[in-house]
Amino acid sequence: MKAPVQGTQSFSRTIHLLDLISQAKAPPSLPELKEISGLTRPTLYRLLASLEAEGLIEQRGDQRYQLGVRLVSLARKALAENDIRSLAKDALLHLRNQTGETVHLAVPSRDELIYIDKIECEETVRMASTIGTRVPMHSSGVGKAYLGAMKPEEAEAFIQQLDMAKITSFTNTDRTVLSAMIHKVREAGYVFDDQENEEGIVCYGAAILDETGKPAAAISVSIPLYRHTKPEEHYVKPLLACIANISQRLGYRPS
Repeated sequence: MKAPVQGTQSFSRTIHLLDLISQAKAPPSLPELKEISGLTRPTLYRLLASLEAEGLIEQRGDQRYQLGVRLVSLARKALAENDIRSLAKDALLHLRNQTGETVHLAVPSRDELIYIDKIECEETVRMASTIGTRVPMHSSGVGKAYLGAMKPEEAEAFIQQLDMAKITSFTNTDRTVLSAMIHKVREAGYVFDDQENEEGIVCYGAAILDETGKPAAAISVSIPLYRHTKPEEHYVKPLLACIANISQRLGYRPS
């Protein structure tokens, strides 16, 4: 969404290419990367060579590209230094135990959110999401919860810039409808997401606030649709208690 800083086009292209490799469902080949990146072959070769030289990607025996081992150590260090992740750990575990379902912690990353922690449910059927998964603002429970915690004018300006892609057959792609949803989230303090980001999965989301009252992160309780049989209060009450606990530890004090 944001324009690259002047003079950093090559760096921006390199990061974009790294993102494409990380988000691919399977390690992509050179022709596949050329197609999805829109880069010329010489530029693509140069950027791939640069990433490979730094250990950020690796070329497999079948000539496909995957993330390099250096990223593992970088990711571990980043997660270890993320204060909100360590601060929220016990509260997330308690929320999982209370609801019996999978809990996610997400932080903003430009116009998306990224899962930085996940506490699995103990049921046989679980979600396929992983730490590092990026989710859109408009279709995810954590995203709509985060938007609902922003100042109204800031949230509206943000909504106008979103891609609004259709993720599932249930995804809302109308900005006016999303604005109305966010208004309800702001009043209720939480959001119910009905399969907009993943078919067969519903979730409840709420935002964590920092000492200034701005959203710092968001939490969701995700439930397979067939297992969503308990009253809403079973999920919402512990979720709101959880975000209140973490927000308070971050320094937030309700006015």
